[in-house]
Amino acid sequence: MIFDTNLIIEHIRRQRVLPARAVIPVVVVGELEAFALKSDWGYQKVSFMQTLFERYPVVTIIRDLANIYARIDAYSQGKLKGQPIAPGLTARNMGKNDLWIAATALFLDLELHTTDNDFNHLPPLGLRLARY
Repeated sequence: MIFDTNLIIEHIRRQRVLPARAVIPVVVVGELEAFALKSDWGYQKVSFMQTLFERYPVVTIIRDLANIYARIDAYSQGKLKGQPIAPGLTARNMGKNDLWIAATALFLDLELHTTDNDFNHLPPLGLRLARY
């Protein structure tokens, strides 16, 4: 399972570890590091965050992941040839980090856990979502 950045922030704030099968996309690491700096997190939160990075696999970007990223981006904008956006959904621009997070979940065939709606249009591509 993959957790979106906002859920990992909550785990850090509450000093709770992630489930044993969790992996962390490298872009989430970057988002968390930036959030910690901008929010002026203290030693305890930063230390716990670093512990999570050491404890769980961090998935880096590889060429095959880039292909999935491109496919998700084209689909999201209604420009993926042969696969129009599902009925009832509209084209949208996704944040670049969200594209990488979704691509990582699809590439690894893992469920993406999130609290926001940024990924709601992607199940037709095979993305499995768990919403909180």
